[in-house]
Amino acid sequence: MKAEMEYEKVMLLSGNEAIARGMYEAGVSVATGYPGTPSSEVIQEMIKLGMNAEWSVNEKVAFEIAYAAALSGLRAAAVMKHLGTHWIVDPLAVSAVTGVEGGLLVVSADDPYPYSSQSSTDTRNHARTVHIPVFEPSDPSEAKEMIKLAFEVSELIKLPIMMRYTARLAHGSAPVRIGNRVELERNAEFKKDPSRLISTAPNARKNIPLIFEKLEKARKLFEGEPWISFKEGSGDIGIIASGVPYLAAMEIAREMDLPLMKVSVSHPLPEKPVLEFISGLKKVIVLEDLDPIIEDQVIILAYNNGLKLEIVGKRSGHLKPYGEIGPDEIRGIFYRRKAVEEEIPRRVPQLCPGCPHRGSFIAIKRALSGRGIVLGDRGCYNQGGNLPLRAIDTAIAMGSSIAMAVGLARSGIREPIVAVIGDSTFFHAGIPPAIEAVISRSPIVIAILDNSWTAMTGHQPSPSTGLDSLGRPRPQLKIENLLEAIGVCNIKIV
Repeated sequence: MKAEMEYEKVMLLSGNEAIARGMYEAGVSVATGYPGTPSSEVIQEMIKLGMNAEWSVNEKVAFEIAYAAALSGLRAAAVMKHLGTHWIVDPLAVSAVTGVEGGLLVVSADDPYPYSSQSSTDTRNHARTVHIPVFEPSDPSEAKEMIKLAFEVSELIKLPIMMRYTARLAHGSAPVRIGNRVELERNAEFKKDPSRLISTAPNARKNIPLIFEKLEKARKLFEGEPWISFKEGSGDIGIIASGVPYLAAMEIAREMDLPLMKVSVSHPLPEKPVLEFISGLKKVIVLEDLDPIIEDQVIILAYNNGLKLEIVGKRSGHLKPYGEIGPDEIRGIFYRRKAVEEEIPRRVPQLCPGCPHRGSFIAIKRALSGRGIVLGDRGCYNQGGNLPLRAIDTAIAMGSSIAMAVGLARSGIREPIVAVIGDSTFFHAGIPPAIEAVISRSPIVIAILDNSWTAMTGHQPSPSTGLDSLGRPRPQLKIENLLEAIGVCNIKIV
């Protein structure tokens, strides 16, 4: 399968820009997302291209908007970083059970290092859990083309597709051929199908087996180009690589004249070409960012076919199960290297000059006078945990400040307990725990730092901004009105 396209010019694009361009050329009708590095620029670039793209209040809402559009026959996408992908697993699993009409793509940006995240989980695991295909581009040009193919595959097998990429691809740049937009001339039409779309347990039992039939259809589709490619080499040691590690693998394979196989689909693994590649080898090195998803499948494939070869990777202990894979990590498989004893000193992140959060933290510290526990949340106010402020004691997950404050109060902590959360994070995940605080009569203080923007990821609008992504007026939600509606009695605006 290959999307035929006439190309007009070549541009230097980042991975995120290339993904946005791929969405444009694929004829995507609805795109949604929530800001989060390393994926934030995708939706922003789609807006610049004049597409129907907008920020949602959180990733689950974003996915469900895109899912509904795909059920209506349109091409739709939801874009998020890996932390947001955790939020959508429930509806994502059901979307695989019900299937889709128009193409549906989840673009998930992982942060293996991590550069800007509190964890570095591998979202390919979510796709495997809910049984949908996972594509992995290795450079911006491939990412753009893979987007277009993803929608074709999604519409062919009637399943959502996940495209998992990483921070290095997101912010790295490469020449990308620019094509025209596919005009699909589709009108949204929701066809009622209760036995499929009312996913109660009896209906789900009938529809779940269809997922695996669709996956097998996809597996056969992925056995050729562009999903699989080879570079010839000599000897009996080969490399299988996916994603950005493939670029490092190319360098090593060229230096050492090793056969190299690129796998652009990590689930379901195209078993036939992989088996052919490893059959003549004594050792195969498997390279992928984070979890050994492909490596595990290669181990099982070799065992089931009685192959006696050494499989080198994370399971063998040759590569770390965390962080990124580059040329040095691959060379370390072949050569002993002296470990670097000292890291270069790094500048500690700080709140921006003039940031209103600085004054807020100073005021909180003065009010507490060295007492109490301050629970932070996710946003640029994370920097309040660094010197010289040292103003927060935790920074865990979206909305966790309020829920954890309730937990400390319920545990019997007698010190003052303060939860600090921003406006965008409050709308994203802070309302349910605020309700919990009210109904449990928790003696806590919730400090909502409302600067009316999603500041840390690039000043995207939040529900309290009063503007959309194009600067057009829209309803401006007042946080104090929401708090009053859920029963918060003591509200102070400063």
